[in-house]
Amino acid sequence: MSRTAKGCLFLAGLCALLALAWMALLPWAVEREVRSATGFDCRVAVLTANPFTGRVVVRGLSVNNPPGYPAPDFVQLRELLARAQVLSSAFSGRIVIDTLDMDIGKIELVRRREGKLNASEFMAAFSGPKSGPAEGAAPAKPLKYLVKSLHLRVDQLVVADFSGAAPDEKAYRLNIDQTYANVTDPRELLVPGVVRSLRDFGLRQDITRLLPGDFGSALTAAVGGAEHVGTRAKEYIKGLLDKLEQKPKQ
Repeated sequence: MSRTAKGCLFLAGLCALLALAWMALLPWAVEREVRSATGFDCRVAVLTANPFTGRVVVRGLSVNNPPGYPAPDFVQLRELLARAQVLSSAFSGRIVIDTLDMDIGKIELVRRREGKLNASEFMAAFSGPKSGPAEGAAPAKPLKYLVKSLHLRVDQLVVADFSGAAPDEKAYRLNIDQTYANVTDPRELLVPGVVRSLRDFGLRQDITRLLPGDFGSALTAAVGGAEHVGTRAKEYIKGLLDKLEQKPKQ
């Protein structure tokens, strides 16, 4: 066998070993990073990411609340399949995902007795320091993204509030199975079909207190759970509710 052939075989074997090491270490690295950044315990059974094709596969991911929460569960993700445009995202400053398929088994929103909420605490860990940018530095730009095709499945939502005199815990079997196109904002997930499902299940709690940001306000306005929501949420949801009222129920 020639030296060139031997060299090619050696390189092929080395690449195979590096690929195996990447697949073996990636779940461990992600679990450690999530725990370090958020304090939430993260476990994932399968996690592969190909930096050349942009394909990501996640299976059996669970995120549990930190110590001190009266309920352990936060998110249980059965499977996530995605294909992203790696080069386009790197040069455009916007994450572009061609396809995203998410199968969520359960989301549990938990409020502790002193008022701390698991969803807000988790999201705050990724929003940067609360003190703001250093003097003279430009403020951080919000993350921009485009999901061209999204398939979302959500089986169960649990709302557990331990801040009152007695615990208030309710479980909703949502069975949401919805497809979307060209998503750039979480509020775009509140299409009429999803809103109708939430209304039919009697989701009337003050979701603003349990979900952070504009999405929580928009969801509250959509299901009629609170009278006092932000003006932006009301303006956004008005057109959505008009469409919902005009569309006959199945």
